[in-house]
Amino acid sequence: MAIAEMSHVRLVGLKRDQNKILDALTAHGLFEARATDALSGEFVSGDTSRYRALKLKQSKISFALGFLKARHAEMSGILGVNKRAVKRGAQPIDYTLSDVKYSDGRTLITRADFSDAAAKEYDLLHVCDELEKISFGIVDCKSRISELRGAAAEYEPFEPSPIKLSELKRKGDVVLMLFYAKSVALPTESLNGLPCAYDVRRGDGILLTVVCRAHNEEEIGKQLGAVGFTRCEFCDDCTAKQKLDALRSEQIDAEREIFELTLKALEYEKYVGELRILYDVIELDIERAEATQKFLKTDSAFVLEGWLPKVAAQPTVDEVTAACPDVFVQLLAPEERDEPPTLVQNNKFVTPYEQITDMYSPPRYREIDPNPIMSVFYFLFFGIMIGDAAYGLILAVAGFLVGTSKKFDVGVKRLALLVGMGGVSAIIWGVLFGSYFSIDFGTDISIVLNPLEKPLLLLVLSIALGCVQITAGYIVKFVALCKDGKPFSAIFDCGSIILLFVALAFLAVGMLPSLAPMLGIEVSFVPPAWLTTVAVVLALTGVALILLFGGRKSKNVFGKAVGGFKGLYGLINILSDVLSYCRLFGLCLASCAIGLAFNQLGNIIMGIPGVGYVIGVIVLAVLHMFNLALGVLSAYVHDARLQFLEFYGKFYDGGGRLFAPLGSRTKYVRFS
Repeated sequence: MAIAEMSHVRLVGLKRDQNKILDALTAHGLFEARATDALSGEFVSGDTSRYRALKLKQSKISFALGFLKARHAEMSGILGVNKRAVKRGAQPIDYTLSDVKYSDGRTLITRADFSDAAAKEYDLLHVCDELEKISFGIVDCKSRISELRGAAAEYEPFEPSPIKLSELKRKGDVVLMLFYAKSVALPTESLNGLPCAYDVRRGDGILLTVVCRAHNEEEIGKQLGAVGFTRCEFCDDCTAKQKLDALRSEQIDAEREIFELTLKALEYEKYVGELRILYDVIELDIERAEATQKFLKTDSAFVLEGWLPKVAAQPTVDEVTAACPDVFVQLLAPEERDEPPTLVQNNKFVTPYEQITDMYSPPRYREIDPNPIMSVFYFLFFGIMIGDAAYGLILAVAGFLVGTSKKFDVGVKRLALLVGMGGVSAIIWGVLFGSYFSIDFGTDISIVLNPLEKPLLLLVLSIALGCVQITAGYIVKFVALCKDGKPFSAIFDCGSIILLFVALAFLAVGMLPSLAPMLGIEVSFVPPAWLTTVAVVLALTGVALILLFGGRKSKNVFGKAVGGFKGLYGLINILSDVLSYCRLFGLCLASCAIGLAFNQLGNIIMGIPGVGYVIGVIVLAVLHMFNLALGVLSAYVHDARLQFLEFYGKFYDGGGRLFAPLGSRTKYVRFS
């Protein structure tokens, strides 16, 4: 499969038919709008007022969902605190929290559910308005609580005093004052020198009650202020404690009001599902509004342009003309200056691997789709890095169960299928390696090699696979350059490297009998002598092409000569790329070695008399799951790295834009 061909659709229709036309175009989710080219005449751009109105509605729904989620979380915390308090004898709260889920995943619904939510738009927006009023009430209560706490903090230092605050004033020639200091040391020397009587109360700080003559008030206030005392300026007709009790009572009332408002808000949780659907109903309307802004319009007509997959273009146009006979439609081939969106079409095996490429960058419309080739190597490398058949079986079962379930979103299912297919690869490699939970069976049951017994052979296999993939990358680049009408660039830039890798392959086969003892394998055939000769000829041809034509793009003779040697020096980078595939060897060996170490630990625990066997099995299960999780994470990341740097670096540019048809942009729902 490849990147789907796109058709550029240009349509002229009457404004009264605009909705019908859009319905027909978007019925199958295959139309993506694009900005209409400027036309002569009395055309104007689309109106933005509807777009703004829709965004306002959506923001209301978004606020309502966020508000309900916050109230749900707060009530959950309140009930948790109350549950612990009940154990100490507190009164339980008679309320059961709903089981509404506020997950970010998309819910599977039918088109009928979608239509029902759209029909209830007025009622659901009224729910949003009610929740907004409740939120204002809660904000007001929280503001009052903040003010009350601030006021209480000012009265708290004077709480131990039994004196009414209204008595802290001048009565004739006598003044009663109240001071507070955070210091725990009473400045006795400063007080003894003052013409006054005082009383000291200690708590978190020092509370000082002072009685003096009126003409000494200012002097005493200054001296006490200098040593850190603050004078009480309140004049309420009650004690500080009574004032604090009143403030705390008001705070409790405000908190109780918040609790009651929260209960009232949570009564609307039954609408969460419909609100989520309505959010996406409006999102699709917003998509349309965005599309209509790209149209050019007159008082009675409009012009739209967009993209349709070529295979579906004519049937879609037929549906449009059937719905609106007065419409005029053109299907055009993309021009050279156009940048059509990319719609990748692959089989079920390759499709999960598309998200690996998309993490790097989607292919451009006119670029070769790398996924079919990349998926084969990703599949092979993932399995070799796990390297255990039992681990692979677990991954395959779990991956395919999740990947084929309707409960999960497309992205999760694709990732699960990718891991599941990696599990199949791990089963294959595990059987070849004779590895089943890294168990030591006392004899070699491997078909090809045992990684722990023949690590050098595993290293050679890893490098060989790397050479194959890098060669494949240059072959793809060779084909792409030929398609672009650059055969000489294909031969000189890619053909030379391909010749070197082919020469390396012939040389490796020729040297295999002499290397076999070192690799721990037996070779029963004698390679023909001409293999080495062919290898040398191919290698010399490749080097000659690089030396002679590596600097062909330079404008002067010196640059052309130096360019050839620069091309030879660049072979070091290719060698570095080849050595990067040693990570296949390292991760496979590490997984096997860690699994073997865990098995030895489990055997030691199982040898303990009594419950040792049971504990050993549990410990082994936990440790092997840890090793499996570590292996999957490492395989996923390092496999992707090999594709991005070593493989895609040879031929792939990316930078494309994925096809995004109208009706595909939903946040909360997906359709069955």
